[in-house]
Amino acid sequence: MKFRRKPNPNRNHPLHCPYCASEELFPAEESDFAWSCVACLRVFEVLFHGQNAPEHQPEPALSTSEAIARSVAKVKA
Repeated sequence: MKFRRKPNPNRNHPLHCPYCASEELFPAEESDFAWSCVACLRVFEVLFHGQNAPEHQPEPALSTSEAIARSVAKVKA
């Protein structure tokens, strides 16, 4: 797993509290990633840590002209 870019506190804000499901959330002062829930009074953070590399890399897609040429060759055959 690796960071693709520096974490951005303005990205991926929560839509509801993970503890009580309330939608009354406000940014908290503890960190740039902290959120405060009005209903249950909990403070939590949402932070994207990275993305796991896939086990298998997909093959690159054909260009449009290559795909059309292959399709035409199959129809003619």
